[in-house]
Amino acid sequence: MIADGLPVSRPAVSQHLKALREAGLVHFEAQGTARIYRIHAPALRELRDWIDGFWDEALENFKAYAEQQT
Repeated sequence: MIADGLPVSRPAVSQHLKALREAGLVHFEAQGTARIYRIHAPALRELRDWIDGFWDEALENFKAYAEQQT
């Protein structure tokens, strides 16, 4: 079980998985009473691209600001 190795409760893990599912980052398949979660790679790749672009822009802005201060 995914929650067994984590320092949070099962309901907390469930809430986090729900948020990831609603964001489209994971999918699940019901197998009896269990839910099997899988990463949705295209969505995760899109998120990674956005984060990389965010940091590229933030660091460029910081660099420009720092250069103006000297």
